[in-house]
Amino acid sequence: MKKYSLLILMVLPFITMANTIPLEKLIGQFNEKLDQEFVALDNTVLPVNKSGMYLQKEPTEQLIKAYHDFKKQYPNNPFIIVSATRNYNYQNGIWQRKWDTLFPKLKNEQDTAKDILKYSSMPGSSRHHWGTDVDITSVSSDYFRSTNQGKILYQWLLENMPKYGFCQPFSEGREGGYNPEEWHWSYKPIAKNYLQQYKHILQQDDKAIISKLNFAGHNKIKLKALLQEYVLDVSKDCY
Repeated sequence: MKKYSLLILMVLPFITMANTIPLEKLIGQFNEKLDQEFVALDNTVLPVNKSGMYLQKEPTEQLIKAYHDFKKQYPNNPFIIVSATRNYNYQNGIWQRKWDTLFPKLKNEQDTAKDILKYSSMPGSSRHHWGTDVDITSVSSDYFRSTNQGKILYQWLLENMPKYGFCQPFSEGREGGYNPEEWHWSYKPIAKNYLQQYKHILQQDDKAIISKLNFAGHNKIKLKALLQEYVLDVSKDCY
């Protein structure tokens, strides 16, 4: 009886997490436009650089608060959402375009993947699948490091975004993973649950995820190791 009870206690956390976040949402294989938990940014006050972007409701509400507070201080400084939810198919399009450009030059699958992974995720591994993460104003580090507007925005984001629940997943000081991204901010109260479940599955049953991934080079690269590095190696502030 004691052994049976112990087994239940061991598997219960995984069952609870699995019921909370379906695997297809964890790896982006769903349509956010048809999901009631998501809202169209076109229907909000948030400035966007393209139509058709979506986020989950709670991070959207907090992002709007952050936007209003920033504009009160810096009315002439840009605060624009340039990327939000990207589902598996969208991310696969990004990956395929970069693969088609780089692989003929590098002629090695692992090298090609590592080059793409400097800034772009493998389909099924992006935090942008979760509806919790946004890119703000520019996806160039030069903008945030070299321009006055970029420096002002980044300093404000660092000092203030945690007040609204956001963390910077790809900051300086990590051991691996993506290059630093000043523009990428993640809504921690929800994203941390996605991250914890992703980590649990990779550790307990990685094939559950790997078997559903099918993109250029997926069967020629060290997929499990890359998933562990690029999904899990994020700022401690986002755990």
